Amino acid sequence: MSQTLDQIIGGVNLTGVIQQTTTGIPDVFPAGFYASTQTVDGDTAEYTRVSGTRATARIAAYGSPSQNRELKDIAKVPVKLIHTIESIHHKPHVLTNLLNFADLSRQQLGIAEVTRQTRQFKQLFDNLRVAALTSMLFTSSINFDGAGNLLPSSSGAKLSVNYGVPSGNTGQLDVLDGIYGNGNIIDASWDQATTNIATDLANLKKAAMRLTGYPLAHAFYGQNVLDYLLNNNKFKEIMKFNTAANNQTLAGDVPQGLLGLQWHSAYEAFFEDQTGTNQDLVGGDQVLFTPEPSLDWIEWLEGTYPVPTSVGAITSDGISATVNNVSLATGMFSYGQVISDPVTVKQVAGDTFLPVLKVPKAVFVATVKF
Repeated sequence: MSQTLDQIIGGVNLTGVIQQTTTGIPDVFPAGFYASTQTVDGDTAEYTRVSGTRATARIAAYGSPSQNRELKDIAKVPVKLIHTIESIHHKPHVLTNLLNFADLSRQQLGIAEVTRQTRQFKQLFDNLRVAALTSMLFTSSINFDGAGNLLPSSSGAKLSVNYGVPSGNTGQLDVLDGIYGNGNIIDASWDQATTNIATDLANLKKAAMRLTGYPLAHAFYGQNVLDYLLNNNKFKEIMKFNTAANNQTLAGDVPQGLLGLQWHSAYEAFFEDQTGTNQDLVGGDQVLFTPEPSLDWIEWLEGTYPVPTSVGAITSDGISATVNNVSLATGMFSYGQVISDPVTVKQVAGDTFLPVLKVPKAVFVATVKF
């Protein structure tokens, strides 16, 4: 059965197609890191940051008046979402195939081409989301040049989304100054066989609980970290009688549950820049430590964008109006429009989103060799 142009390239149909295909660059994060989403109007939003407390309540004599307590600080954080919108002009024969209502096989050729291009758009947008999350967590920022191209670091950036991760949560992790020797939790390089990595991680877990109260659960590691562990004296002792852990290391992975953490190789993370050059997003000596993903500290915001649900038609005066046939799409969207110069289909696609690090102190990005 043949389909109308509105059914094929209208905003509702294409938005559906664009949300059903997979990403094109490595995604090193479990699905939970994408699970918490909130829809906001347009491309602006605001979230509330509340300071928690570690104090205990004061006791009082039964029946006595209540004791006044100061209100905790509440901060409103305004954010601007990332927005992308791009378009292509299909070849004229695509439109003629789509309009061939009498020959279903010809129309299917047009549908197949529109679907293929829609998946290409989806791949680009998925890539941007994955790279944005990776950049946010490993570098505390997402950076773009003046033309809107994603950058692997803040160098040369004209637009940056900075999440405010404290400097003590990076490098050698001077998290709680003065508590652990000179302040650095990682006070010896992990490439040394005698470094007590287990003590480092125990101190980091303790510091995380004191700093934010979110227990660490995941470790995302760079390319060199497994070798450092395999050459570590204490790690060798841990592994000596653990067959399951040995099998995981033989497969090239840090054993799951090692020292109470879920370990994930992250060194495959990259994106292709505008020159066709692959840009790594994770350093070989980096380890990112995070809590279990939850709405409390990480979230995705998805904005809305108006899309026409009618594709228009060529008339003696040009293209018929579609202003009365508009709906709001959340997050990714796509729609097609018939144009008259040249006579073809223009396909538009875009996305409006932002990953949000609501508790910047909850993540730690260690550099373990120095």
